[in-house]
Amino acid sequence: MEREEPKLGKVVPEDLEFRPRHQHQHQGGRRPGPAASSVDGLVWKLGVAVGLGVLAALLIFNAYERMQARRDAEAAVRYLEQGLKQVEKDLQGQATAVMRQAPAPSVIARPRVHPLPPGYRCSGGTLLTRQNGGWMNITERHNHWYCPETGRQQDCFRVTPHSVGCTR
Repeated sequence: MEREEPKLGKVVPEDLEFRPRHQHQHQGGRRPGPAASSVDGLVWKLGVAVGLGVLAALLIFNAYERMQARRDAEAAVRYLEQGLKQVEKDLQGQATAVMRQAPAPSVIARPRVHPLPPGYRCSGGTLLTRQNGGWMNITERHNHWYCPETGRQQDCFRVTPHSVGCTR
């Protein structure tokens, strides 16, 4: 048997029926049954279930990460406390060793006061020296040295107002 194609005669526009664009406007033919609405509800329920599952997984993961971070922080604090105790113990041992080695001085040592060298003058707590036909003020910052004529290096000293007793 061969298939026959339908043959249309003259087309009259009043005889044509068009399908509606939206299903709710559908008047005849196939109507949407309960199966279509139950599929839509199932998709909605699956979407909510997957979303809640992902949310629960993220919350559990976050809680686990916080727990691990807390454990790591506690371990670091314990390690640092042990190190601190060891350092305190070492310092205590060093302090007691230093205390045994160096007895406390009974007399406070004063710096040695040297005699005023030639060419220097002390006037009202100010140390002066002759320079280029005038007088120059010598302070602690100046680097003036005096060596007596004995010629020994250990007799040389730095000339400052305090080293020669030129203070008020």
